[in-house]
Amino acid sequence: MFHILALILISGIFGKKAEKEIVTPDTLYSRAYSYFQARKYSRSAELFKQFIFKYPLSDSVDNAQYYLARSYKEMKNFDDAISEYQFLITTFSTSEYIPEALLDIAECYILRNKNIGRDTEELAEAMKYINNFKNRYNYSPLIERAQELEKRITRFKGEKYLYIARTYLDIGHPQSAEIYLDLLEKEFKDDEYLINSGKLLRIQAKVEEGKCDSARLIYSELTTISQNPESFDIRELKRIKRLMSKKCKK
Repeated sequence: MFHILALILISGIFGKKAEKEIVTPDTLYSRAYSYFQARKYSRSAELFKQFIFKYPLSDSVDNAQYYLARSYKEMKNFDDAISEYQFLITTFSTSEYIPEALLDIAECYILRNKNIGRDTEELAEAMKYINNFKNRYNYSPLIERAQELEKRITRFKGEKYLYIARTYLDIGHPQSAEIYLDLLEKEFKDDEYLINSGKLLRIQAKVEEGKCDSARLIYSELTTISQNPESFDIRELKRIKRLMSKKCKK
């Protein structure tokens, strides 16, 4: 009987010890981070929030705040991600995660702005955070990531011009479409894909204006000069070719 009672007491002591270990700062943070690494972001967010609430004075609290925001970002919950990143920046101003947080916020705004037909206010917000990063951390190893995010925003502007040009063509205003195609050629000379996409729409505009000779000339130049198959949309090229065959019969 004594042995049984001793075993119960011992198991109870170790059980309580194990229970205490679960809620220590290091154990809780490690568990949250392991869920993050396993891409179980909902669970990692929950545990990082617990850590921040229970251990606000911990040396790792800014780490937890960053990975809480990252967890939301990975779940594509961009609104909460932005809020948590902003809290990190304002509350833990000396954290080593500030540079990454600035660029992560910029990327959240970019990812939220997937619809090409929408206004570009969110992209303007993204640029604010990129510029903030560049002003403060221009020599950071993350500068290449900042430059890549800038390129994505710039490419979006070019795609916006193409979208507007297509819209004008769809409603029968080829001259208005060409205004935006002119802007595209002026501002994106080094982006072969955007330039060639604009030329395809330019051919359509010329066809709609009854200028078939000009359309054929642009088509010939495009297919002769651009040897890279990834430099334009093959399906769009075929569509334009069918359009020319239909409306520019000799």
